[in-house]
Amino acid sequence: MIKAMAEGLAKSGGETDLQGIGDRDWMIHAVESMLRQAFPTLIIVGAGGAIYFNDACRALLPLSTIQGGVFAEMAPSLSTQLAATVANAWGGDAGTADDINIHIDRPDAAREIWVTAAVTPIARNGKVHAVLCVLRDVTEERSLRARLLSAESTLDSLTNLAPLLLWRLDSRGVIRWLSERCQTYLGADLKQARTDGWIGWLHPAERDGIIADWGRALTLARPFESRHRLRRADGAYRWFTVRTLPQFDAGGELSGWHSAAVEALDAETIAPERRLLWTVDVSDWTRRFLNIDTQAAWSSDRPSVMAWSDQLAAVLEEDRPAFRAALETLMTGRPTEAAYRVRDKSGSLLSVEDTAFPLIEADGTISRFVGESRIRTQAGRAVLFIDPARRGCQVRRALEREEIRVDVAGALDQTLRTRTGVQTVVYCSDSTVVDILRATEVVGRELPDTPLVILGDPLATPREIIALHNAGVADLLSYADSDHTNVSAIVSHCKLTRLDSDLALPSRPTKQALARLSRREQEILELAVEGGTSKTIGRALGISPRTVDYHRGKALDKLGLKTVSQASDLFTPAPVRLQHRY
Repeated sequence: MIKAMAEGLAKSGGETDLQGIGDRDWMIHAVESMLRQAFPTLIIVGAGGAIYFNDACRALLPLSTIQGGVFAEMAPSLSTQLAATVANAWGGDAGTADDINIHIDRPDAAREIWVTAAVTPIARNGKVHAVLCVLRDVTEERSLRARLLSAESTLDSLTNLAPLLLWRLDSRGVIRWLSERCQTYLGADLKQARTDGWIGWLHPAERDGIIADWGRALTLARPFESRHRLRRADGAYRWFTVRTLPQFDAGGELSGWHSAAVEALDAETIAPERRLLWTVDVSDWTRRFLNIDTQAAWSSDRPSVMAWSDQLAAVLEEDRPAFRAALETLMTGRPTEAAYRVRDKSGSLLSVEDTAFPLIEADGTISRFVGESRIRTQAGRAVLFIDPARRGCQVRRALEREEIRVDVAGALDQTLRTRTGVQTVVYCSDSTVVDILRATEVVGRELPDTPLVILGDPLATPREIIALHNAGVADLLSYADSDHTNVSAIVSHCKLTRLDSDLALPSRPTKQALARLSRREQEILELAVEGGTSKTIGRALGISPRTVDYHRGKALDKLGLKTVSQASDLFTPAPVRLQHRY
C-alpha cells in the first residue's frame, strides 16, 4: 500500500509541489500511521483526488481493493457530500461533516448507513499535502436518539393527559419538578414551589400529622401514602390520595422521590365521569382506547377500536364543526382541546371533553396522536326513557334540547335498577292497558318511589284510567300532543335531588352503592341494619337463617364493608345523620 502511495505521490508531485524526497518520506510515514487507526480512515492526496484507506474503511464503505483511485469514482456519494468540507481542508481549515447518508449495496442485502466525517488537512511548512478523513458510523446512534425523542414526547403527552398531580423531589424533600396539570391546580410554578415549599398546600387541620408522617418516611427512605386535602389555586380544598416512592441510585443511596396525587371524587357531589385514554392512527384516524371495557360509552361493535366514520356518527350534528376544528389543529402539530356531545350505543346523550397531543418524530413528522376523553352524564334533571318500539324519539330529542339528561332503555327488565340519579321514568307504551300495567309493575319493583309517566293513547274506560293511576302511573300523555306540552308535563314530575356534599367524607359509601345489590340482598341488609338477626329476618321473609347469612355476606362484599354497622348510613334518613354528627 505504501508503494502504491509513493507512486501516486510521484505522479502528483508537480501538482502538490513537494520539496525533495524527505518531504515525501515524511508524509508516507505519517499517512501509514494514520491508516492504522481503529476508525475507518481515508487519505485524499493531490488535487486529482487519489484516495488511500485502511481496512476499517473498506469494511464500512463499498470501496474496491485498489488503492490510489479517484475519490469521486470510488465513493461518489461520499465525495459529493464531503465536497465543501474537503475544499475547506485544502485551504487549511479542519471541519466536520454530519448527517452523511450512504446507500450500500452488498451481496447479502442493501442497507442505509449514516456517518460523520472529521476532515483534517495534513500540512508541512505551511503547505497542505493531503487531507485526512476519519469516519464514524452513527446509524445506531441516530436510531437510538430518534427513539429517545419519541419516548420523551410520549412521556410528556401522557404526563399532561393523566388525571394526576405529579411532582418530583430531591433526596432532601425539595421540589425539583411539577407537571403542568399540577402547576395549574396549585396556581404555582416550579420557582414558587421550590421557594415556598409544599407545606402551604396542605389543609391546616391535617398539616401537622402529614408533616410528621412524611418526616418518618423521609428519614427511613420508605414509601409514603396519605389521604388529605390540597389547596386549589382559588383557595378551595379538594381531597386527594397522595403516594410518594423513593428512588435509589446504582449504589443504593437515596437520590430522590416521585409523587402522584389522584383526586378522591365523591359520586354524590359530581356528575359521573369516565376517563378514556386513546391513540389515533394518522393514516386513517382510527381511535384505539387503552383502558376501555365492554361497557364503553361509544357506539361501536368493537369497543376498543373505533373507526373515523363511527366517531363522526356519534357526535351530534351541531357539535361536529368543533370536533373537526380540533382535528385540524392536531394535524398542524399543536395540542388541542374540544368539547362536544355524543350518543352512546343505547342512544343516551353524553358530554365529552377531549385533550389530545401529537407525537412528533425526530424528522418532524407526526407518528400518531394520544389523548384523553372525559365522558360524563349531563348534570341536573334526569329522565329514564323506555322506548321498546322507538316511537318517542321526537319527545326524547325535545327533552335533550331542554338540557335534560335522558338515559335510554330498550326494554323493561332488571337492568333498570342499575340506573342511578333517575328522577322520572317515561314509558312509550303500545297504548294497551295490559302493557301499561306491566310497566307499572316492573318500574315499581326496580325503581321504587320514581314517578312513571306513560307516553301513549290507551283505549281505556274512565274506570281503567283510575286503576292505572292507582297502580302507580303519575301521568298519561298522548303522542298526538305537541312536544312542548309533553316535555312540560314530564319536567313537572322531575325532583331535583338535594346534595349535602359538605358533610360527606370522601371514603364514605353512598346510596348509589346500593345499585350493585339485588333486591333480596338490599332487603336483608336493611333489616339487619335495623337490628334483625338471621332468625328474625328469615322468619319475616319466609326463608332459612342460612339463606339470610348468605345474602347478607354477599351484600357486604359488594359494598366493600366488613360489618353491618358500617352500612347504617345507607339506610338512615339524612336528618337523623345530621343529628348524630352534631
